[in-house]
Amino acid sequence: MTPLEAAALLGAPNFPDGWDFTEIHRCGELAGFICTQGAEIHCFRIDSYKGAWMPRQELERITRPILEKFGHLSTKVRTENFQGHLFVKRLGFRQIGHDETSIHYKAERLKHARL
Repeated sequence: MTPLEAAALLGAPNFPDGWDFTEIHRCGELAGFICTQGAEIHCFRIDSYKGAWMPRQELERITRPILEKFGHLSTKVRTENFQGHLFVKRLGFRQIGHDETSIHYKAERLKHARL
C-alpha cells in the first residue's frame, strides 16, 4: 500500500512521508491497514468491512520488532473517536497525554498478543 492509497481510503488529500503500511486482509477482502513510523502505530479498519478485522497473529508480527527495538508502542486517537479509544485500551495502551485534537497513548506490551 502506498501513502496515496492509504490517504484515499481515509478520504484525506495525502499521508505524510516516512510511514510503512501493512494491509490486513480477511477472507480475501481488504479489512484495514496498519501504519508505523518508529514506535508510533496506527490501525485503520475499512468502514465497509464488518466483523473482527485484526488477527492477533498479524498484530504480533507487526508489533514484535517495534517493541524489541524501542521498548514501547505509541499512538494517538482523535478525541471524538470513541471506538478508537476502546480499541487501544483493550490492547493495553494507557493514556499519557493529549493535545487539542487527540489523546496520546503508550504501551510496553499488548494484552492480546504473546509478546
